[in-house]
Amino acid sequence: MDYYLAIYSSVTLATRVQRQLGYEGENVGMLHTPRSISKGGCSYALRFKKNKLPIVKKVSEQLGIKIKGIYKEIGNDCYKAYEQV
Repeated sequence: MDYYLAIYSSVTLATRVQRQLGYEGENVGMLHTPRSISKGGCSYALRFKKNKLPIVKKVSEQLGIKIKGIYKEIGNDCYKAYEQV
């Protein structure tokens, strides 16, 4: 299964998007942005399946929240890499 990460500049912004997605019946996870793709600071990411990418973008736009980047997760449970899309 392909997973993606949408990066937000703060936990507050990521939480707002995650909460709105929950209201719409979508379940996504939240985590600290992995160090390998973090540009410093305290950014957070939402992790979701590929088919949820359009709704994550739509909800973020509706809330006026900028996505700092979108990455595809590559690898397995032991090793993960990320490719910007």
